[in-house]
Amino acid sequence: MNTKVVAGAALAATVVYFALVVYALPQPYSLTLSSPRPAPVITSVSLSDDVIALGGEFSIRVSAANRGDSADLQLVSIAFPNATRADVATVRDHNFKQMPLFIWPGDEIGAGYIGTQRMVVANYPAVEAMSRPWEPGEAFNIDLSVRPESEGRFVVFVKAVGLPHSGDQAHYPAGGIVDQQDEYVAMYEVQVTKA
Repeated sequence: MNTKVVAGAALAATVVYFALVVYALPQPYSLTLSSPRPAPVITSVSLSDDVIALGGEFSIRVSAANRGDSADLQLVSIAFPNATRADVATVRDHNFKQMPLFIWPGDEIGAGYIGTQRMVVANYPAVEAMSRPWEPGEAFNIDLSVRPESEGRFVVFVKAVGLPHSGDQAHYPAGGIVDQQDEYVAMYEVQVTKA
């Protein structure tokens, strides 16, 4: 009889223990172990010229910072939606922790925010500069030379994204035009005239 009581008590204690571990304890721990919330921001975009002649080039400097928690990875993307040549831009200088990457038309790239993520094929070129990690208050810059290949309005898209993507603050800008990755971008332009 004593063996049955001890076995029953041990079984009850085990059930209570697992119930606490599965249902009661994770919630207090999840409240204290929340995901970091990086907040990337583009602090400035400067174009050397508003108007250039065909055959010429202009420079663009993009500066970004993190105004939130530490980011595992934060990136700045500069894209050229009406460019047809993959070599439209050249990196002149940067102080990012990793080397900038070029995205060429035809490359497979990630698209969308949390819940809508998928892979798509790039339609136009872009340059992505990143730092891993990107601590709060750190600022980085990239300088590009750009040579448009045709007359008319030449458009530049700029954005910043922080990972982990733990909310709306993890991408900049928070609204506006959507790019080939279904992410918001700020738009800049240069008018290209006849040579």
